[in-house]
Amino acid sequence: MSEIPFVLLVFFVLGSYVQTVTGFAFGLVVMSAAALFSVVSLEVAAFSVSVLSLLNSITGLAGGLWRQANFKAMSVFLLGSIPATVLGVYLLGSLGGEALHWLQLLLGLTIIFACGMSLMKPKKSRIHSRPWVFFLFGGFAGVLGGLFATAGPPISYLMYRQPVSLNVIRASLLSVFVISCISRIGIVTVAGQVTMEMVWLSIIGVPCVFITTILAKRYPPNIPPETIKRVAMFLLLLSGVSLSLKALI
Repeated sequence: MSEIPFVLLVFFVLGSYVQTVTGFAFGLVVMSAAALFSVVSLEVAAFSVSVLSLLNSITGLAGGLWRQANFKAMSVFLLGSIPATVLGVYLLGSLGGEALHWLQLLLGLTIIFACGMSLMKPKKSRIHSRPWVFFLFGGFAGVLGGLFATAGPPISYLMYRQPVSLNVIRASLLSVFVISCISRIGIVTVAGQVTMEMVWLSIIGVPCVFITTILAKRYPPNIPPETIKRVAMFLLLLSGVSLSLKALI
């Protein structure tokens, strides 16, 4: 890697800040920036997002929070997610070289979809969703995770519908993110797709994420997190529309 992509490092910081304050959007911010500004390939950006999201999720589970996760639901979700992640990684490798415009369109639509899901307030159900629902959501999330390292929106929406405490939801989501990230990194590694550019970008991204997370927690903004989330989602929505139009024109 001959040059450090400073533009992407700025979005590492921005994405980490929004993620720390609102609990959402790191992967979408980084992937949209990589696609819009063409600073690195989507394959490289997705790998770095997987590595940095893994570190972030592990940190969030520190202190024994993982014990509160809904392991039964997680297991069914991962049964659908992990094989679908393989498909997503394969599609990324195939489309990235020969049909980049289709890949950009898919990313743009994914960002629009994710923003829509994040702005919706899921209505809590009185009963737990059936296992097949977790399996189907897992398959959908796996494809998104394999393609763009953005498996979060489907499982987040589903978990917030469950009649369980916020601690159980948070523990389950973080645990799923850890396993999903490890799975994606492992799949890419086994496939022989890891490059020095991916490794280098992930390494220089660690201090960006770590320092930003600490500062955001120590000096929270005076603006309500919900306001920050809505502004971030609006800007991401614009980026999704821009990517989609860029691919079609």
